[in-house]
Amino acid sequence: MFLGSQNKLIVISLIFFLMLLTIPQMIFAQRTSTKLLGITVEGNKTADATIIQINSGLTPGKEINSDDIQKAIKNLWSLHLFSDIDIILDKEVVGGAYLTIRVKEFPRLEKIELLGNKKIKKDDIDKELDFYRGQVLSSYQINKSVRKIKKLYHEKGYLLVQVTPETFDSEKEGKVILRLKIKEGNKVQIKEINFFGNTNFTDGKLRKQMKETKEDRWWRGADFKKDKYKEDLDLIVQFYRNEGFRDAEVVKDSVYYDDKMKDLFIDITVLEGERYYIGDITWEGNELFPEERLASLLGFEAGDAYNFEKIQKAIAERLGSLYYDTGYIYSRVDPKEKPVAKDTVNIHFVITEGDPVKVNLVHIGGNTKTKEKVIRRELRIAPGEVFSKAALERSQREVWVLNYFSDVKIDYWPVDDDKIDLKFTVEEKSTDMANMSAGWSERDKVIGSIGVAMNNLFGNGQRLSFDWNFGRYYRSFQISFTEPWLMDTPTLAGFSFYDTNRDSRWIGYRQRSSGGSIRLGRRFRWPDNYFRGDWIYRIDRTELWDFVDSIVAANPNNIVNEDWPLISSSITQIISRNSLNRPEFPTEGSEVSLSMEYAGGIMGGNVGFYKYIMSASWFTPAIWKFVLYNHATAGFINGWTKDSKIPYLEYFFLGGEGLSRSTPLRGYDDPLAGYATSAGGRVMLKYTTEIRFPIIPNPTMFGLIFAEAGNTWMNVTDTDPFSLRRSLGVGARIFMPMIGIIGFDYGVHSKNQVF
Repeated sequence: MFLGSQNKLIVISLIFFLMLLTIPQMIFAQRTSTKLLGITVEGNKTADATIIQINSGLTPGKEINSDDIQKAIKNLWSLHLFSDIDIILDKEVVGGAYLTIRVKEFPRLEKIELLGNKKIKKDDIDKELDFYRGQVLSSYQINKSVRKIKKLYHEKGYLLVQVTPETFDSEKEGKVILRLKIKEGNKVQIKEINFFGNTNFTDGKLRKQMKETKEDRWWRGADFKKDKYKEDLDLIVQFYRNEGFRDAEVVKDSVYYDDKMKDLFIDITVLEGERYYIGDITWEGNELFPEERLASLLGFEAGDAYNFEKIQKAIAERLGSLYYDTGYIYSRVDPKEKPVAKDTVNIHFVITEGDPVKVNLVHIGGNTKTKEKVIRRELRIAPGEVFSKAALERSQREVWVLNYFSDVKIDYWPVDDDKIDLKFTVEEKSTDMANMSAGWSERDKVIGSIGVAMNNLFGNGQRLSFDWNFGRYYRSFQISFTEPWLMDTPTLAGFSFYDTNRDSRWIGYRQRSSGGSIRLGRRFRWPDNYFRGDWIYRIDRTELWDFVDSIVAANPNNIVNEDWPLISSSITQIISRNSLNRPEFPTEGSEVSLSMEYAGGIMGGNVGFYKYIMSASWFTPAIWKFVLYNHATAGFINGWTKDSKIPYLEYFFLGGEGLSRSTPLRGYDDPLAGYATSAGGRVMLKYTTEIRFPIIPNPTMFGLIFAEAGNTWMNVTDTDPFSLRRSLGVGARIFMPMIGIIGFDYGVHSKNQVF
């Protein structure tokens, strides 16, 4: 075959061109290396020549070879700044060679133009693209922008969107305009989801297992999201395995459109297989715990339907926690499943117990005000002890209930194979509260209050409070101090003093009460370490006089003819148990207390009575973040003899909001407010139920719906637990730093009267 002269010329030119391209490689291939004498950069407009040379890795004065040339090109490509890169042999002399790096820069972006976007605003697209003027615009960046826009439209249900990119030279040199033409197409909704191969469950049952992929209905949209669809397919398989079909799988699925490209249809074919039941359950490697103990924690037994989720939950939450809590944090429980019949599978648990882990060091962090010893003395886990999950969680709870911190975090890390370090990181919050107010009242003239409560005095955990309220017809003063750890032992000690004056225009009689108390408390280890005991000695002198006519006429409990003043000298014992998980807004746990007060007799004074109060509160997590709160209180007071004096204000009064000595009962007036003439009662019952739900996390605020019932009776024989005053209502609580908890309740009682 012969070539024409023109064809020969083309072939010769092509060969010559290829030889020019391969000259550098040929030179460096023939010689193992050569010395680079100099290097220049060409074609760069915005990129600095020195930066290009440095990034290439080629340095004059060093020996280079062909591998160095290839590496230099690779380094420059990784900068994503150039559309073309050549390294050319400029000249070769005795002792070395000169090279030239020739580059062609990508253009820079001047602006973006969007055409055809009607369903999504330009600002939303620009925010997603995150481009900026002057950035390098490579083909990679353009393709990335197309993918981002398509993803944005897909999330809105526009699955058929088309995006066509175009670039145009700008009037500014080296700048281009990126134009993105968008053809949105129809918004596609899932019309039908059909299942094939399912005989044990209906299509509707399987559709319910899909969390994000739903059929179009009038009350909801049905956008198709590919990633969520894949997750929903896994949920279908998981559902089958939890129902005993351990071999179930999705063997085929297809997604297609109707003729108008508006509705989307999904066909899913499943292979159910046989429903399996659990056969023999055997164990291997367990030395710490007997098989009976382990089997009791599983939550299933031989003969039950196979349930993959139950098996995993038993391993992670029950068996894992059992070993974790005893310090074997590196233990493993591996289930080996072995089908032994058409519908039976044996499970063999292989346990690797390992060695117990001990605590090496306990670190405290984040405390800027609270002293470290205040935190450390609350911990139930210490260096040298075997690690315990229960002790760790209890330590976290004890630090929480100090109410000095807005957050308490726990972290740990291994030191070696049998030791770990723990760290409690706290976030301080404001614990001091102060108030100062003044005002003018037509009745009381100048009124005001000054109060300070330091609940973590100087970071030592001590509590000091002072309150002074004053007005023309009212004045009260109180000061108290509490040391929760006397002499660094779990012994509480404290004292308080108070003095109160009320005018008859305030409550219907003049009142002067003054007294004080001394308190000692101790934490118990029995029956469990949630218990504590407190003993309070209180002395009170109260005098009432200048009664208004309505009080004189009613004369409740003979207070008008009483031989005032009355002096109470009493000792109170309180046994309580508190397992609440938080001090202010608990979500689980309980608080139970029994208070027994004895006055008179050997205690002195001119009154004599005994008073019992039993109260219990329970917090139970419900669905979502709802918390069910139940509270019950029962009280009884009586004199030692028929002639014993019981102070009027020691009786039980039910109603109001709790600002007087009454027990609050929302929806009813305070029997000690205004000129009320209630005689109170010697027996009291009250029950409260609330459903609480969070509103905002910070500052903490929650709402509540409540129902309350309660009553008082003068004698035990008159007590009727079914004859109670009832109320319903709603409320809210919010914690404000430096102020404390602020509450609002709106209640309606059984006779539709609103307080």
